[in-house]
Amino acid sequence: MSTSVPPRDGAPLTASPASGASSPVIADEQALRRAFDANYSECLASAQSQLGDAKNLAARVVEVAFLNAWNQRAVFANADQLKTFLADEIRHGSARALSRRFSGHRMGAMGGGAQSETHAASQADAATVWASIERTIHGEGDNAKAHAAAATAGRHDAASHMKSVAKSRSMGPVIVLGVVALGVALAGAFYMNRLGEDDAVLSAVNAQGIQPIASSPGQIGSVVLGDGTKMRIGPETKVMIPDKGFPTTIRAVRVDGTASFEVAAGQQLPFRVVAKRMHFIATGTKFIISSYPSDSGVSIQVREGSVLVKTGKKTATVSANQALVVEKDSMRPPTDAERAEAFGWVDGRISVQHKQLRTVVEALTRWFNYDVKVPDLPLLDRDASFDVPLDSSRLAISQVEQSANVKFAYEGEAKVFRDAAGKAETPKKKK
Repeated sequence: MSTSVPPRDGAPLTASPASGASSPVIADEQALRRAFDANYSECLASAQSQLGDAKNLAARVVEVAFLNAWNQRAVFANADQLKTFLADEIRHGSARALSRRFSGHRMGAMGGGAQSETHAASQADAATVWASIERTIHGEGDNAKAHAAAATAGRHDAASHMKSVAKSRSMGPVIVLGVVALGVALAGAFYMNRLGEDDAVLSAVNAQGIQPIASSPGQIGSVVLGDGTKMRIGPETKVMIPDKGFPTTIRAVRVDGTASFEVAAGQQLPFRVVAKRMHFIATGTKFIISSYPSDSGVSIQVREGSVLVKTGKKTATVSANQALVVEKDSMRPPTDAERAEAFGWVDGRISVQHKQLRTVVEALTRWFNYDVKVPDLPLLDRDASFDVPLDSSRLAISQVEQSANVKFAYEGEAKVFRDAAGKAETPKKKK
């Protein structure tokens, strides 16, 4: 029953090795301009993808990325190193921008969020962004003045603060409160930054235009991802991988269905699976995710290592040989029946226990590509079960017959379940 699912066209490629060039890539401002012209469109598209509905912040994110590249220009020995740096800056910058935007919306009375978004929206074209970069590099214009003013104000405030401390010890309690407030602010900023990163990943894996890796009913496939992670997908499953940046700047996939992962170790970024807007973050480990559209939550089983689960403000760590059912407002261990149904396919067995016949019929179609009809609708409410190897569709049919007191038959070309006691009305033959 198992078939191999080939990767889709345009699968992510790993970064090429450094060329070994000895001269800096950004030796002067003209070289920066060439690098800007060569990479701007790609960087802008990446930022827009990660920012989701905050695309108007993308130009500013790209501008800051190139300014940071200029400030660290001595470290780039070749173009690949520069591209990797820019990709990382875009990722971190997008997360920071989303954090500030979220914070700005919550503190809208201060007016900062809307103003910064309007400013960013006016800098969407490459020529305008480059002009702003030039002004900042040369210490001209509003951006440079703002940076300088902020630095001067910061030094003045620090000096004034130190003088006031020297004058009076009575300021001690105030300083303590200030330190505590600073700690709370930093903790809040860290949390917001993490929230921004989660939102950026969610936006990337939900981007329109991604061509998914997909399987059909009865099909189980194997794929090696661009980072070396080994993935198996169950039937009727879609896996969305960001078209750009995987795995160097974003190492995340979205699963609609069920999949198992043997995560490649030794990578810069942790491996992340998104299912029903929940995040499952792992390093080198083996785990299974089950999240079909009809499921109320996401089931995860870890076989090696551990996985961090995040849903809203709740987090949990699932260790080896543990499993969890994660729903919107709760987390709980699965029952034995739920565990067998969600994860047994990886070991070559499928089990559906004490479900309505309508649900069991759907499972027969999913796992065996066996489309059985139930013309007598009241039968769909009957309790039914099966627990069989994945290559035993006939045994599954037999167990459903026994558990639901139905009889399997062919009527023309259609496969049907009828009441075994013969109480249901039989269809009239066509003349």
